[in-house]
Amino acid sequence: MPTTIVMPKLGMTMKEGTVIEWLKRPGDIVKEGEGVVTISSEKLTSEVEAPASGILLEIVEKEDSEVEVGKVIGVIGKKDEDAQEETVSTSSAATVASVTTTEKPEAVQQQQQVKNNRQIRISPAARKKAKELGVDTIQVTGTGPKGRITRADIEQFAKGQEEKAIVHIEQEEAGRSNIDPSIENMPRIRSVISKRMHESLQSTAQLTLHRKANINKLIEFQAQIKREAKSGNAELKLTLTVLVARAVLLSLQDKPFMNTHLINNKLHEYKEVHLGIATAVQDGLVVPVVRNAAQLSLGNLAKNISLVAEKARRGNADASELTGSTFTITNLGSQGIEYFTPILNTPESGILGVGTLMDELILEDGNVKNAKKLPLSLTFDHRILDGAPAAEFLGQVIYYLEHPYLLVL
Repeated sequence: MPTTIVMPKLGMTMKEGTVIEWLKRPGDIVKEGEGVVTISSEKLTSEVEAPASGILLEIVEKEDSEVEVGKVIGVIGKKDEDAQEETVSTSSAATVASVTTTEKPEAVQQQQQVKNNRQIRISPAARKKAKELGVDTIQVTGTGPKGRITRADIEQFAKGQEEKAIVHIEQEEAGRSNIDPSIENMPRIRSVISKRMHESLQSTAQLTLHRKANINKLIEFQAQIKREAKSGNAELKLTLTVLVARAVLLSLQDKPFMNTHLINNKLHEYKEVHLGIATAVQDGLVVPVVRNAAQLSLGNLAKNISLVAEKARRGNADASELTGSTFTITNLGSQGIEYFTPILNTPESGILGVGTLMDELILEDGNVKNAKKLPLSLTFDHRILDGAPAAEFLGQVIYYLEHPYLLVL
């Protein structure tokens, strides 16, 4: 009667193990007490000894298989025995499913040789590393005992493949150089922006939240303020950006955790808000700053935003007017963009992106009405705060936009 090899229990909490390497192949002669297969649990790796002498009739569970404790992984018997008889695992005291096969050991061995072309001996650490690096172990030559593949062999092979890929890319690039491209030096401002954007993404954990604000009331409020200003001969350029800026300033006072900088692993919370307004200029983007913006009235805020943005466009802003912001607003609404992912103006904790105004139909008091919706995109540093407080801040901005008379209180 055939004797089964079962997955042993290496520890009290072990429920399953992994077949790492079969040391014998179907048709090989095995002796009782001789190691036939290497298995591992989460913490231990061990060789399983043959429970009887005979021939390895069949490998039931192949290498890398996850197998429950007590399940049959292989069968030992005599040369002419059939491995399909049902047996009981004495180590698990559980009934083990019968093992069936229609192939004789010689056929199984021949099939295994055709598949592998050679017997692969590889350490558990090397096999794991091969999976991580995507290395085909058949192509690797082992330098360990009896040609066993080691972790160093896998790493060396992967390095060689990477070097070949680099050479291939360089050859492709050399081929492209024959296309006679037009070569221009990158403008200095573009070079600075490139460096800062890369540093921002490399040094922070950025996440963006998106929401829409219903600004029907805000538009009515904006129109009324403009009428009042005109009738009083007052000069006031009350743009949507100014109204969003005012909502942001009030929200930063309500939620000061967003008006922070993380510098050298120390969190700095600012009492004053120095508001950055991202402004497109020739060949790039700059962020002029409205200092102590929360202390300004709505009218003065509008004048200051217009002033700093215009100086930046003309190239008249000095360095002090382009640095030191604690929070930034960027608006792509005029380009027809709805939602986008603003990149943090480090070391700031947040930046608010404003999209283009959208018309949507909504149901209000049982009636279908048209609503003006404003898409907002808040990018924040996930190292400093989590999604819930960031969502609270974005919700606060929307609350002010949807209750516009609070903007002048």
